[in-house]
Amino acid sequence: MRCWVLLLLLLSWSAYGKEVLRSAVSDNFPDGLHTYYLAYLANKLDVESEIGTMPYARRLLSVDNGTLDIMVGVSNTAPIGDNTLRLDPAYESLSVAIFVLAGNESSIDSINSFQQHIVGVTRSSSRQSVLENVPESRIVSVESIEQKIDLLLKGRIDSFMHVKESTLTTLVSQGLYTKIRLATFQPPKEYEQHVIINKNSWLYTRKDELEKIIRDGVVNGDFAHIRHQFYIAENASKTQ
Repeated sequence: MRCWVLLLLLLSWSAYGKEVLRSAVSDNFPDGLHTYYLAYLANKLDVESEIGTMPYARRLLSVDNGTLDIMVGVSNTAPIGDNTLRLDPAYESLSVAIFVLAGNESSIDSINSFQQHIVGVTRSSSRQSVLENVPESRIVSVESIEQKIDLLLKGRIDSFMHVKESTLTTLVSQGLYTKIRLATFQPPKEYEQHVIINKNSWLYTRKDELEKIIRDGVVNGDFAHIRHQFYIAENASKTQ
């Protein structure tokens, strides 16, 4: 049934030759932050959008084979195909940070600290290079930031790793910023997030315009505002 629905969507995208922004987001987050970024770009381009869901790797392939026009949330090191163009500038840079209970900041003061302390990470996420040599027995995989916070508060883990920006927003909105703080040791790397497009898409003819939209959005703080408002609204809905 899902295949037929996808086929009908693809036919509707191309039936009238109308400019429609075809994209997809994670199956796990159909109404997540990436959906809002895509809606922002479609609005700035003054076109309609069709946003489906599919896994990350399949989205990369679908942009390259032309099934999709555009994708957001692609790092500067992610592998892309010959028919795909990574646009500049990056629309945001995300830092992966390590969090601990307040008062224990210095307990994680180097990578060697994980030989004695347990860290929570997101299940199915790619292992950060900082954890490559950390024993599996010291790593606990969970589904969400809420689970990481809960395990840390209960003393089941000693620290957790998550995107810095969204975690700080979550901690502030839940009144936990004084209880959970950044550890002394932090991974040094930031991950730039880019938009990619298919080179044979109608969107490619508007590449310069799209890059200007991204550049202006960064300068004006539009992407940061969208991210901030999204997490504020998400956390508010969870506390109702």
